[in-house]
Parts: sequence; structure tokens; C-alpha cells
Amino acid sequence: MDGLYCLRSDLIRDDCLDGWTVIGSGGFGQIYRAKHKGWGTDVAIKLLLYNDGRSTSSLQREANLMFQGGNPNVLRIFGLYEGRLGGMHNLSQVGLVMEFMSRGSLADLLHALSGPPPWPLTFRITHQIGLGMNFLHQLATPLLHLDLKPNNVLLDDSLNAKLTDFGLSRVARSLSKSVQEKDESEGGTLSYMPPEALNSVNYKPNKASDIYSYGVLLWSIITGKEPYANALSSLVRFRIPQGDRPDVTSIDHSVAEGLDDIVQLMSACWTHEPNQRPSFRDCVHVTEKVFNMHKRGVNDAVHDVLKQLDDDICSGLRSVQISPKAKNRRPPFISCVTGPSPQQETGANQKAEGRKKDSLSRPVVFVAPHSNRAPQRQSSTPGRVSIHMSNVSAVQIGNNNFMNISPGSRQRHQTAPSSANRSQRL
Repeated sequence: MDGLYCLRSDLIRDDCLDGWTVIGSGGFGQIYRAKHKGWGTDVAIKLLLYNDGRSTSSLQREANLMFQGGNPNVLRIFGLYEGRLGGMHNLSQVGLVMEFMSRGSLADLLHALSGPPPWPLTFRITHQIGLGMNFLHQLATPLLHLDLKPNNVLLDDSLNAKLTDFGLSRVARSLSKSVQEKDESEGGTLSYMPPEALNSVNYKPNKASDIYSYGVLLWSIITGKEPYANALSSLVRFRIPQGDRPDVTSIDHSVAEGLDDIVQLMSACWTHEPNQRPSFRDCVHVTEKVFNMHKRGVNDAVHDVLKQLDDDICSGLRSVQISPKAKNRRPPFISCVTGPSPQQETGANQKAEGRKKDSLSRPVVFVAPHSNRAPQRQSSTPGRVSIHMSNVSAVQIGNNNFMNISPGSRQRHQTAPSSANRSQRL
């Protein structure tokens, strides 16, 4: 198999792994988290969707390339997986066994923060990506990534960046295929592809291809956005060769020392002519200088981001309280006082009158009209669980349940009908 099979890797089988959990997926298949019994550590396993000769050969090539890319900013690979996940009756599968990155991808971080990380961390990430790519390009036989984007930058417990997914990589000296001969899975990600890849059928990737992708990646990191997020792919494919690039006019260069240098580097990386783009060695000189300006603030920035990420998870779990319902006990009112009563709402195809339902009707939510009474507290108890809510006056959900409203005189809203047809079904 091209002499690449298990050059430096161990073959890891099912009896070495335990506690499989799906943590991601892609066009190739799924990514699992599992514990290696012998090592006592968690690993990530990238399984192929199909186990055929061609796919296995591609996986073995990727393993070999990742072995060559031994660097602190390149994801480590421990070996090749071969086994029958879930039992002997399943088909045999193959995959890569890699180090587990607990904080997911850079794309996950940007989404969770709804924007860029604090500047010290932003500049460290941009520098670490540059270091990893410079290492690959400086090997005796240079390696090209060819799919550099936030999803392929993973983060460890301390939010250090490492490059992953060399499924598109090729040894530079052996490149011979044109774009039209590539499979769709080998085409890279459109928004990060250089104009020459979209404009020529004779395109042959080189180091400048990764440099262009790095420039767009820099923009994505410092803005916290995805390039061309709302544009049609066909328009992006047409406009990039015409000179369109992500918008830099909204970037305030004065908000962080050295940001102007990063923006200038970004523009140099995505220039139209490949031979005018800088090398990664040039990029690292710039990113290192800017990172050193903010290095003293990195620990605080990492601490703040990790705390925010963990607090977001906890607050999400606390947002809905569900507890077992004790038999023959009236659920207590919650201690949180609701806000102002919302206006009464009507379904799109429902009339104001007849807003009742029998046991066979679909669930209807009733909202108490505005009144001069003190704010109410409520608890709705469908089925066997008790759900506590706030900022509503009253709620009824589902069939065969009841609605609790704290004691007080009830008043008819001025817009409510004088009577209702109880026989009408919703």
C-alpha cells in the first residue's frame, strides 16, 4: 500500500479501547472518543465511513504524513485502528487513533464566544497556526495542508492550537492532478480556497495555496466570523477570482497593539498573485512580534475564556429545572417572581372565541391577560415531571393536566369575548 502502512504506527484493536462516544462527523465518517485501557488516557478515533482499498490507502497516507509532522502545533497520531466497533457482527472498520483535544475546534470556540477571543489569546492562536504550517512547509519533503480553516484547528485544555486533518495533504513534489480530476472531498473549503484554484483547470497546489488560506483564516479569527457567510457558493466561486476578499473596513486597528500588522499580513497572504504572497517563515516573524506584545496577558485571557465556556455550560443546564413529581402532591410555586404579563396571543388559524380544548385536542398554551394584580407565580406539571418557569403569568401545556395560578381575583380582559362555544374543537 504505497509503503505507507504502519511505518511508525501501532495497530490498535478493539480490546485496547473502551467507552466509545461519538464526538463529531465528516464526509469521511465519524470521530469517536474512547479510553485506551493500557495507557489510561482518552484518545480520538477517526473512522472511515467505508472500508475499501482506496479509503484505507488514503487513511494510511494521512497517518504517514501526520507522523512526519511531529510538532507541538500539529496533532499527534498514536496509531491505526482496526476492529469491529460494537461487536463481531459488524463490518470491519479502519481509522486513525489520535490525541484527544478536549476543547474542540477553533470554529467551536468562535461560535461559543460569538466573536474573537481576547486579543492575547487571539494573537497566540494565530502565531501557533503559523508555527505549525511553517514546520510542515520546511520539511525536507514539504507537506501541504490544503484545507486550512477553523474546523481543522483543534484546541487543548489550555487552548493551545494544533493543526489536524491532513486528508487533503500531498507531498509537494508529487502533485500532478488538476482540479477537475479531484474528488469533491479533495476540493478543500470554498471560502478558504485561493483564486487560482477556482479559476484554472490546470491548477496545481503549492505552498502559496496554504498561505492564501492562512490569510482568510486570520480574518476569521480576529473578527470571529465566517467569510462570505450569507453569499451563495456559486457567487463566491465567481467573485474570488475577480478580486473579492472578506471585508476589512470594519476592523478597528486601534483596539489592540499590533493589530494593524496582522491586518497587513492578512492582505499580503491573500493577494491575487501566488508568487507575491509571503512564506510562512515571513508570517511567523510578524505573528511572533505581535504575540510578544501581548504575551503577559495570555494566562488571564485563557482563564477568562475557560471560565466563560464552563459557566455557559452550567447556566444552560440550570435554565430549565426538571424534577420528579411526587404522587398526590400539589407542586409548589417557584420562588422567582415573574415579570410583566405578556399580551394575549392567538394562533394563526384560531379565533379568539372557543379557546378551550378537549382531551383529544392538540396542546394549547394559555397566557393570562394583563391585570392590575401582583405578579403571579406558576408551575405546570405535565406527565411525571415538574417544570418550573418564570416571566409568564400562567401556562398550560399538553393533555390531561392542570394550570396553577396564585390566588387572587380573576378579571376578564377587555378584548376577550363575552362567551365561548365550548363545543368547538381546536
